[in-house]
Amino acid sequence: MMKRWLAVLLALSLIGLAGCAKPIEFTGKSDNWSVDCTIRPSAKEKAFAIRYIGSESPAVTQVYYSFKNSKNFDSQGKSDELAKHLTLSGKSTLVAPYREEDHFNLHVQWNGKEETILVSRK
Repeated sequence: MMKRWLAVLLALSLIGLAGCAKPIEFTGKSDNWSVDCTIRPSAKEKAFAIRYIGSESPAVTQVYYSFKNSKNFDSQGKSDELAKHLTLSGKSTLVAPYREEDHFNLHVQWNGKEETILVSRK
């Protein structure tokens, strides 16, 4: 009985540790934008945050973004919000297992301008 209890406790501990695996992080930055991406394979989730860090005036509006050349991030979207400190973010479920990659690109267009940012694994 004691052995069975220890086996169950050990199994639960291992499952708990697997869920606490270190996330895979990517980051990129330009003069106007910063981007942070995180993948948690054990939780089967991915997330990103794109922040406007420039000092452009008037405020940023009509932002379009798309991830390029990534095996894990394929999001694209837009925001028509007018803001000086804009943050675009998203979170979703990994529909396929994590695929190893060292870097990819984020393309951003806003206020008639555009940039492509290299996003690299930390």
